[in-house]
Amino acid sequence: MPTKREQPIPAPIEALGYQWIKRISEGAFSKVHLTEYHNRAPNLTETLACKLIDTKKCSEKFRKRFLPRELTVLLHVRHPYIIRVHAIMKCRSKICIFMRYAEMGDMLSFVIDHGPLGEPQSRIWFRQLALAVQYLHESGIAHRDLKCENILLSANFNVKLSDFGFARYIHENNQQVQLSTTFCGSFDYSAPELLKGKPYNPKASDVWALGVVLYMQLNKSVPFKGKTRQVYDQQMARAWKFRSRVNDILSPDVKTLVRSLLEPNPLIRWTIEEVLVCDWLIQDRRLRSLNAEEFSALAKAKVFNPSFADFERIKTELRRTEHTDQSVIVIKDSMMDGKNHYDSLGSTRTSLIGEPAYTNTTVHSPEF
Repeated sequence: MPTKREQPIPAPIEALGYQWIKRISEGAFSKVHLTEYHNRAPNLTETLACKLIDTKKCSEKFRKRFLPRELTVLLHVRHPYIIRVHAIMKCRSKICIFMRYAEMGDMLSFVIDHGPLGEPQSRIWFRQLALAVQYLHESGIAHRDLKCENILLSANFNVKLSDFGFARYIHENNQQVQLSTTFCGSFDYSAPELLKGKPYNPKASDVWALGVVLYMQLNKSVPFKGKTRQVYDQQMARAWKFRSRVNDILSPDVKTLVRSLLEPNPLIRWTIEEVLVCDWLIQDRRLRSLNAEEFSALAKAKVFNPSFADFERIKTELRRTEHTDQSVIVIKDSMMDGKNHYDSLGSTRTSLIGEPAYTNTTVHSPEF
């Protein structure tokens, strides 16, 4: 637990109505805390998660490259299945990203606690996640760290994609996607082109990670295990299979989808558009068309034009030195773009049967 000396939320930010409750988790360069926001005007209290980054404790590469990218992306993303950002504030060396608190935790913990999901529930959550990825790709953004730990669940059991620490804008020339050379993300979800250590299409690698997520939902395990060379060889040989307890009950359509997502050749791997019209998803008539919020978000993504000026502004704000210890720089506030919580969307649940826990969350940037 944080001590008084730590002061998780800087006092000047606390004075704006944010109250620290407890620490939730901790990463390499950030800590996530549970907080409450007290809005004095309408006298309302909202529970939020706060991702706190201390730039003094970050690597130079993270501070100069990844952090500005993450904040620039968070300025713009608004989708019913992406975590809502309430505010981004800077006080001295600390960046506070306040966001919606996902009451049901992350998908990895849910699958571990309840066991493999049935196809009806997997179909709903997978489609929501695929719509979020489609929105990002249409906006010219690659997530580059899709994994069950970064997929949160709201109180009404909707997916909320989170953690844009490795996200970046990508450009297309003559329909050719700009390749990435940064090998980031989680090893278990890394596509073979990342493990090979050559420039890769980040959209295609996002789709591969979607395949691992779906496999994990259905199988309560990752499809490939071992060291980098072993896993790469398994991926290229398509040497994965479902556990015997689920293999005989899974439909041919979902097996086709997993096979098409875990295709080692990124040139013929399904695109996110092909995923969203596959036979397995459209089996449920309710999922054949977009609701109002889904349609609106996609329409905005199709006309969104990333601005290099926003990236430069974020970099300038991060370099800026406050005049006093009490100064707070507001990078983003929910009042800037209107407050739409996307919390009214319903979701269908199915009965879930638990079984012993299994997890593998080793994270690193693999190379040959």
